[in-house]
Amino acid sequence: MVASSVPTSSKPPKPTLKRIVTGSEASPPWDGFDSILEIPDGGDSRKNAWLTLQLRVKLNFCDSKNSTSDRLSQSGGKWFARDANGYLFPALDWTPDLTNSFMRGFVKRAEDTWNYQYLLVTPRDCDELDYTAEWKSACPLKVRPNVLCLFRMAVIGPSGLLDNTPAGGPLRTGKPHRTIDVFNLDKTTRSVKLAADVTSTTDKPGQKNISTFNDGTFRSDDSDYDDSDLFRPRVIDSRNTVKHTTIGHEVGHALGQSHILGLNGDDKCAIGAATGNDDRCYGSDADKWDIMGSGDRMYLVNAISWKQRITLHTGVSPAFWTASGVTATPPRTLPNAMVDAGLAPQFW
Repeated sequence: MVASSVPTSSKPPKPTLKRIVTGSEASPPWDGFDSILEIPDGGDSRKNAWLTLQLRVKLNFCDSKNSTSDRLSQSGGKWFARDANGYLFPALDWTPDLTNSFMRGFVKRAEDTWNYQYLLVTPRDCDELDYTAEWKSACPLKVRPNVLCLFRMAVIGPSGLLDNTPAGGPLRTGKPHRTIDVFNLDKTTRSVKLAADVTSTTDKPGQKNISTFNDGTFRSDDSDYDDSDLFRPRVIDSRNTVKHTTIGHEVGHALGQSHILGLNGDDKCAIGAATGNDDRCYGSDADKWDIMGSGDRMYLVNAISWKQRITLHTGVSPAFWTASGVTATPPRTLPNAMVDAGLAPQFW
C-alpha cells in the first residue's frame, strides 16, 4: 500500500481553536506579526480556510525636515544618510507625491511577493477546521478545508494609516510591528566616502565610486531603506530573469525568516547568529534565487512563517502541515451523515 502524501498529526486531545494570535503570543523569531485564522461559513463546500499574516509598518521619511534617524547627519550644509556599510550618501528632501508613491508601491511589492503564494494541506486526522456545508438538501457535507496562506501589509505614514479599509488587512489597526527609516538619495552622486568612525578594508575602500543607482548601491537593512529599494530593483541573473527585491527580502525577515541557508538548516546562517549575514548565507546557484537569498523566487521553504503560526491557532505541530504551491487544491469532503454516525474513516 502506498502511503498518503497528506500527513496525520498524532495530535493530543482537541485544543480550543484560536482565531487571532498576536506577535506577543509567539516565540522569536516568529513574534513580529499578528495573524487571523478564518473558517468558511458553510455556504460553499469548495472553500478553504484562510490564515492571514498581518504586518504593520511605520515608514519614517527622513530628510532635513524630519531628521529623527540616527543614520541621518548634517555636514557642510548638506544632509547625509549612512548605509549599513558606513558610507555616507547625500540625501534630498521628500516631496508629498514621492512619499505617497513610495508608500503605495511598498505595500504592493510586499503583498505581491508574499500574499497567496502557498496553501497548507490539513493533516488527515485534524478536524479542528471542519465545517458543515449544504451540497444538496438531502446530503450536507462535512468539509475538511486546507489553509490558504495570505499576507497583508498595513503602512503607517506621515498622516497615519495609509489604508483603513478592509484592503489594509483584517488586523490593520494597532501599534506598528516595526519602524523603517527611508531616505531619498541624490542620484547625481558619483562617489561616497566612509564615515570617519568606520575603518576601510580591501572589500570596503574609503571611497566608493557610483556609476548608477539601484537597490544595491545603498546597503539597506531591516530598519533603513532608500528610495531605490522600491524604484530601481537590479537584475542578478538576466538569463533566468531573476531580480533582487530588497522589500520582499526584508519583509521575509519581518516574518521570522533567516537567509536561505538558515532556512535550509545551517545554524550559522540563522536569524541572530553572529555569521547570519555572511555572504555565503545568501546561497549559491538556485538557492541564491530565493527571496531570502538574493533573488525574487518563492520556494516551498518560504511557507515556514505560516506553518509556524498555524500551530498557535490549532495546536497541531508545524511538522504535520504540508506546504503546497497549488493554491487551488480543494477541500476534502464526506457525507455529514457518515461522520455523525461514526462511520467516517479515522484519516481522510
